[in-house]
Amino acid sequence: MQEDVDVIGLSILSGAHESICRRLVEELKKQKADIPVVVGGIIPAVDHEGLRALGVAAVFGPESPLGAVVETVRALASGQPIPENARPAPAGIAATRLDHTAICVKDIRASIALIEDILGQKAAHEEYVPAQKVDAAFFDFPNGASLELVCPRGNAGLEKFLEKRGDALHHLALRVKDIDAVLKRLDARGVPLVDKVGRPGARGHRVAFLHPKAFGGTLLELVEAHEEPST
Repeated sequence: MQEDVDVIGLSILSGAHESICRRLVEELKKQKADIPVVVGGIIPAVDHEGLRALGVAAVFGPESPLGAVVETVRALASGQPIPENARPAPAGIAATRLDHTAICVKDIRASIALIEDILGQKAAHEEYVPAQKVDAAFFDFPNGASLELVCPRGNAGLEKFLEKRGDALHHLALRVKDIDAVLKRLDARGVPLVDKVGRPGARGHRVAFLHPKAFGGTLLELVEAHEEPST
């Protein structure tokens, strides 16, 4: 408190981050010291927003890139806004958009013909996905989202789904960046996951599923897709 500093950095491994940061911020206010505080350590992602609400300028978990920490400290020390590419990743999913909605079907050819007739457009993409043991077909829309038809070919889970419900809506999929980092944050929060790391999916993308309990009873897929070239 008696030093002339531009930024205060704390590395906290004890789990007492909330009480330590609260005491520090309160003491800074008493001293009328306008010094930004940056905190890093083994801090659950779910606690990041709480620390920011206390007045902590930036919070970094154990997975944070060192470069992001350095850029943040430099910006705060010079009174500049934190660069967008150095901002800590949000605690939640941070989806960029809806990727697709999927319908599980018993007969992929009949279902493709039905949807082509109803929509008045051809399927944009069809493939067999070995990693998931399914046939998949996609109908793409101008906003970037798609309708997926998925048919099991040895996928026991989907076969049971069809036995129980017949052809029906199966899951929603959200587009994300850095799927493994998203899954790591969700796992740290105790969010129930089907996959803890991304795996191969349709169209060459990496995918992962959250347990339906995580999303109000709806199976949710995360999709890390190839970036489309700008036009």
